Amino acid sequence: MKIFPFFSVLLLTFGLSGCILSDKEDSFIWPEILESECIFENNQDLNCSSYLDGFDVPHMSASHPDKDEIWIIDLNGLIQSWDGYSLFTISNLSFLISNCHIEQGLLGFAFDENFNSSNQVLLSYIEKGPCDEENEANLILASAKIGNSGILNISSIKILREIYQPYRNHNGGYLQSIGGNQYLWGIGDGGGSNDPDSNAQDNSTPLGTIQLFSFINNEIYSVLEKTNSDPYILHNGLRNPWRFDLDINNRLWVTDVGQSCWEEINLLSINKSANLGWSEREGLHKFHSNGYTNENGTCYDDDDAPLVNDDFTDPVATYLHEGGNCSITGGFWMDWGPKSLQDGYLYGDFCSGSIWILREIEGTWTDEYIGSFKGMIVGFGRGLSDDILIFTWDGIIYSLD
Repeated sequence: MKIFPFFSVLLLTFGLSGCILSDKEDSFIWPEILESECIFENNQDLNCSSYLDGFDVPHMSASHPDKDEIWIIDLNGLIQSWDGYSLFTISNLSFLISNCHIEQGLLGFAFDENFNSSNQVLLSYIEKGPCDEENEANLILASAKIGNSGILNISSIKILREIYQPYRNHNGGYLQSIGGNQYLWGIGDGGGSNDPDSNAQDNSTPLGTIQLFSFINNEIYSVLEKTNSDPYILHNGLRNPWRFDLDINNRLWVTDVGQSCWEEINLLSINKSANLGWSEREGLHKFHSNGYTNENGTCYDDDDAPLVNDDFTDPVATYLHEGGNCSITGGFWMDWGPKSLQDGYLYGDFCSGSIWILREIEGTWTDEYIGSFKGMIVGFGRGLSDDILIFTWDGIIYSLD
């Protein structure tokens, strides 16, 4: 993969281990937020323009089932709708969620597949908890009802499931509908460097997994038939699955954030479970807690790759922490948007702002560098006109079309 350098100051600002901060919960330091600009250096016919601003940390959007509007989700708990003319506040859940750590907050959202009759939505968030002691805030899956006024009815919020979080980072939390009243829910390994409790390889815990459940009549149910593990686990061996997406063939694209040196993209089935290998390996490599670094502290391609293990499912693409790269941000399978970006998986890097498209060419998954955006990318979205939205850490949303 061709890697393009970006903000060199990032390397000074962050001691990044693929999760934005130190994993030590008792002494983390909020990093500096770098100002984004609508600059996209590329070799494609793509234009960058400002879309919306004034947010805290917007990170995802959801298309309304029957209205020409998108709902924008902010880590601070704010949900707003945008119809191309005005923003309307659906709810402010800041009283309910924790923002003690920059990886906490309102993490996921999905419309009920029967929204037209139920007016229900699903929420994924870190519950409120104290910030000055060990983590006491867990990951919550909840439902809520949208009232006739279009505002979320706070009294209707119902907790459906609670996942214990030993640390404040690596929460995952993304939600996605896959049809048939079924949903996927990404869960991080629970935080702390090196997966200290080996959660990702322990199927008795939901940590480090992608969960599959059905949501019917305001209750969740297991879909899988399992007796010797968590019955909701579809995939395990993950560190922090921040984003995933289904393609037109119902294949699941999962970006898993790395720790020491490697970021990875996985192509999985929604019908067959897979173990992605964390924390025995990172990417295709045997995991080393001190990283794969030379005497200068630089990541390099170690000699023991690939780590062959028939129990693990290999990623289809990986890239190193080099050229300013630090943490992968997925991503969509592009069967929409600019024609030059269709028929591939779009993803980027949080630190470098680099964006790629991954396509299958003659049976091999091959990445193409699309360009570098001058900003810290926390998520991608789909705009009202099928433009690609870029959500940035300094609270601005940009559009590529």
